[in-house]
Amino acid sequence: MGDWPTFERWPQLLPAWFIQQCAPEHPEPEHGEPFDAEAWLRQWRAMTPQQKAAVDQGPWMLSGWLYYFDPTEEGMGNDRSWWWWDAGTDEPDGGWVQVATTGWPFGSGSLSWLIEASGGTDLVYGP
Repeated sequence: MGDWPTFERWPQLLPAWFIQQCAPEHPEPEHGEPFDAEAWLRQWRAMTPQQKAAVDQGPWMLSGWLYYFDPTEEGMGNDRSWWWWDAGTDEPDGGWVQVATTGWPFGSGSLSWLIEASGGTDLVYGP
């Protein structure tokens, strides 16, 4: 497969329309301090399931989406649960995507974001 590209390289490798749909990366806090991942994780863990679901409804950051494909120690790419297989259209305003999975249910968040960022709506999962 070769070396996994650096994060800075991905905007040149992926379609511009996809990059534009992604949420901005974590902004630098005031006073120029770096992003505090541990503080963010504490805040996330303190949220109710409803609050987490609301956060999950928004656009994904590119770094968060790439995390699920990154085969290095920093990512989940070696533990993926779906792989793109095929796609097509079946009517003027509709289409389908076929993926191979490790079973049902599977971690579909990164797939859902890809489809939503591509303009897909009314996602239905099934055999």
